[in-house]
Amino acid sequence: MYYIKNKPVIIIDGTLYLYRSYFTFQFFKNNQENPYGAIYGILKTIRSILLKCYNSKKIIIIFDSSKKTFRNEIFNEYKSNRPKMPNSLYIQIQPLFHILKNIGIKTLRIPGIEADDIIGSFSRKLEKCGEQVLIASHDKDMIQLLTNNINILNTSNNEIITPKTIKKKYGINPQEFIDLLALMGDKSDNIPGIPKIGIKTALFLLQKFSNIQKIYKNIEKIKLLSLRNAKNISNQLTIYKDSAFLSYKLAKIKLDIPICINANDIILDKTCFKKLSNAIETYNVKQKNADNN
Repeated sequence: MYYIKNKPVIIIDGTLYLYRSYFTFQFFKNNQENPYGAIYGILKTIRSILLKCYNSKKIIIIFDSSKKTFRNEIFNEYKSNRPKMPNSLYIQIQPLFHILKNIGIKTLRIPGIEADDIIGSFSRKLEKCGEQVLIASHDKDMIQLLTNNINILNTSNNEIITPKTIKKKYGINPQEFIDLLALMGDKSDNIPGIPKIGIKTALFLLQKFSNIQKIYKNIEKIKLLSLRNAKNISNQLTIYKDSAFLSYKLAKIKLDIPICINANDIILDKTCFKKLSNAIETYNVKQKNADNN
């Protein structure tokens, strides 16, 4: 369990856990062969987070909308490598929202805005209001949001990630993670980056120059660095300069999306945890009955 004095607001990356739950429990079906694994997985994830961070009473789950975003407008191939949402997952979304509402857990999605941008903007709004924030996610894009008051709970290994964690592991600051993605790209989101520049080269350049703006201001110096294939790297940077800055725009999470709710709107009541546990048990019973048949 994590004892955090100031009772942070917990923001859950709902879209990430929706897909993870779906694939983890994709064979969970009731007697009518209707799938419910994604619902079951999300509910279990929420309970697990609350048990680990039981000192917190404020929680919200953020989801993507189905609308295209500004990233699709500036780069048509953004996330084009991802398959369409399976219908067996799609049909669970509205029932999930209904269940979460009945439990008393706030959800938020905004048409045309990615969950990452909502999480980033809401985190900054909460921070300005004096709140501590804990983002439940293991998406590397979230690293750029880290501050002294905004941390990440990686539920895959139960690690609390702070700016010091990133500095120690990568040798760069959280904000520079945008530049890292801009240089090396991100296959999961189809962000192009610069061909032939991997994480080691990208980190070397950022540790030396801090960000891509300074890298390009010092492009002639790169050829002289004690870096393997320094001349070829300099050439790649020159050829793919537009791609680097486009990738930066794609990787950067927006922090200025208007969010109409505040921390007091997402406080859990005393019955929430019991309702959540009851809902999970209902699905456990359904699964047992399905297995017996």
